[in-house]
Amino acid sequence: MKIDISRAKREDALEFYNLEARCFEMKGGDTDTLYYWVPILSYQCCYKAIDSDSSSRIVGGVVSMPTFDGYWYINSLFVDPKYRRSGIAGRLMQRVLDVAAYRDMMLDVKTDRPHLVRFYNGFGFEIERLSSDHYYDDSDRFIMKRIASKT
Repeated sequence: MKIDISRAKREDALEFYNLEARCFEMKGGDTDTLYYWVPILSYQCCYKAIDSDSSSRIVGGVVSMPTFDGYWYINSLFVDPKYRRSGIAGRLMQRVLDVAAYRDMMLDVKTDRPHLVRFYNGFGFEIERLSSDHYYDDSDRFIMKRIASKT
């Protein structure tokens, strides 16, 4: 399997949207959400993982952006379930880390996903605090941060 990582573009909006919905078991088909994806892919720091051996299909993605308080926020990282545990998520994370190498970073993880906490720990993220009732399903999340000066 040959996986290439490259910048996501506005033309990728529908495929990005559908893949993220599948990965996070979200309801798909909402054009309002697709409307959100076009500017995100056009103006934020987004990368896609493409399976070059399979018709250049997008099999993973990451969305990140600077915040008003000076952090670099990783909004979403997702990999097609059929491609998980093959290093794609790590490669996407590394691309964002390379782009924002000297920036403090943050992200959030649902508390019922300890494997993701360990994954992000491997990139220098540490749990800073618990945030309650953040997600649409009222689940809790950990706010994780990576301080550039510590890495």
